[in-house]
Amino acid sequence: YMKMSGRYAIPKSISKTAIDSLHAKLSAIDAGWLSSNSPSLLDGYTLILEQIYDGIEGPQSKRRRQTPLVNAGYAARMAVMTFILEKWFDSVLSRDENIEGINVVVLGCGLDAVGLWSRNVLNDTLTKYQQRAEDQSPKLNVYEIDAWDNCVLKQHALERSGIVQVHRTTNNTDDDSTKESSFCALMEGTINKAASKEVDLSDYHLIAMDFRHICKDKNLLKKALDSTGFDPSQPTIILSELVLAYIGYESTNAILQTMATHLLRDNGRSMFLCLEPMLPTGTEQHHYSTNKKQFFSVKESYARDYANQFLGKLNRGNSGTSSDDGDDVFHPLGSNRETIVARLISSGFSMSNLDAASLRKAVGEVSSTHRLIAKEPFDEHAALALNMECYAVACAFGGSSDGNLGRLLPWLDHSMQNSSSTIRIAPIEDSSQDKLVGNLYGRIYAHLYNKYPAIRKMVKSALKTDLFADSANGSSAIQNRFEGKGGKFWIALDVESSDIVGCIGVRQRKINECDDQSDTGELSSTFSAVEYEVQRLAVVDKHRGKGIGKRLLNAVYEYSLQQGSVVMNDMEMVEKKKNGLSVQLLAVTPDVLVNANNLYNAFGFMKKESFGGGLTMNVYSKTCYYYKSS
Repeated sequence: YMKMSGRYAIPKSISKTAIDSLHAKLSAIDAGWLSSNSPSLLDGYTLILEQIYDGIEGPQSKRRRQTPLVNAGYAARMAVMTFILEKWFDSVLSRDENIEGINVVVLGCGLDAVGLWSRNVLNDTLTKYQQRAEDQSPKLNVYEIDAWDNCVLKQHALERSGIVQVHRTTNNTDDDSTKESSFCALMEGTINKAASKEVDLSDYHLIAMDFRHICKDKNLLKKALDSTGFDPSQPTIILSELVLAYIGYESTNAILQTMATHLLRDNGRSMFLCLEPMLPTGTEQHHYSTNKKQFFSVKESYARDYANQFLGKLNRGNSGTSSDDGDDVFHPLGSNRETIVARLISSGFSMSNLDAASLRKAVGEVSSTHRLIAKEPFDEHAALALNMECYAVACAFGGSSDGNLGRLLPWLDHSMQNSSSTIRIAPIEDSSQDKLVGNLYGRIYAHLYNKYPAIRKMVKSALKTDLFADSANGSSAIQNRFEGKGGKFWIALDVESSDIVGCIGVRQRKINECDDQSDTGELSSTFSAVEYEVQRLAVVDKHRGKGIGKRLLNAVYEYSLQQGSVVMNDMEMVEKKKNGLSVQLLAVTPDVLVNANNLYNAFGFMKKESFGGGLTMNVYSKTCYYYKSS
């Protein structure tokens, strides 16, 4: 870097993007878009942004003013991320007075202030609950990670502005060997009292790392944090805003897996929060729809055009870099809520501990009581709504969320789950439960036997084969049979009465070679599809309508995604997975079972065909996820 006229020259497009984002966020604040029930707290965020700006541009420089639409979009992103961060601190500190430390990790920190501002949030939350004296407050550890050029730029800004009291820096920032290393802790220090306005107890770590290298060393993120003394047993929040889409498909998967299995796993309060593009991802889209459409809705067309704009900007600013896994430079986390949730599950997060929503939905809940207020003339509401549908907010806990999701994410509707809070979905364990399942399955369809003898025949066949209770063995014979078929079996257990009120099983069918077609109908590639069949789904009458059937299907869905990831990583699959792997669920159910058919439809299954004479059977199919080949 060369110092020029009081500021530093920015040779890389990635640093230009960080500068542009800083300008846009300050423009939104200057236009009056952000407000809060705690104005002093949000003022702290603005103050840090301004100090970073002064450290880059100089205190006398004139700020750029963005269009109202750009201001609104950036304000929406800031509102949601700061809101959930505050809620997370509140959930951690309101329930535990014995926390010694808290970690805030910001991936792709750029020139944003959210990591540094977390000190303010901690102080504000402690004051709210009046839990501890200042000298007994939890120690806050802030870890900010980004590409080399952004970290050097931020280091200069923090040093010049005095936001961080520097303890240690890496002086050889121009040394090629330092730049080419996997990671480097550029700076360590404490957040300045002037920024937090409180006695400071936090540690600050700025780590330079190229996220694209993670596809080569999947433990790279863990190693980088470990080198600074990171303690995963403490409550940890990992933040990502518009980062994962730019580092490559395999590198993103490696980061998600590291978080799920290492960084967040040791503490049930630890959480991953991201705001990422939710846009079409090219040919991968074909694997999620049975109808190859030539025409798109306004929302779909806008999303496709917006994705092309992302690519256009990257191509114009491309400095010859690409992801080391050979992937496209731009690869969104998913194309819709379902594909994002599926990707998080396949990376090791549990479905019961995560959720995602469009930025539009998140803002709709947050802005009613918090922050997002238009104070400049604005008449582009339709454009703003379409724009916010192109971003997703996702939240995932590494361990059990213990009900925190509902408190942190206001858009969640837990009414169905709360109505069946005494019902636990768990794998069947022993022979005593086998007998209860057999009794349930034989009884639940008895009212149909006279009118539909074929149903009686199917039930009897099931009870003599995979649902047969083998009393000679203490373990579950049902579970052993399903596991022998590459599957699993679950029960819905009423924890108050110990009654089994529902059940479901799944088994692997086969791995097929499938032909993929482009929008024009031409053969574009061949990919593999692993099929799992849903079997023995049943819920007793008095417990229907409580969401138990959906929760049973969720267990099958999560299992099939996790097993699909195993299949994809199997070395024996190297040749078959050249063009990717699709995970598909199949289900066959009698047409007369109206509730079951409605459940499959509501869960996103598509009816493929019907067969049978006296008893019509419907065949349903659902593509759960498409694992892109590396």
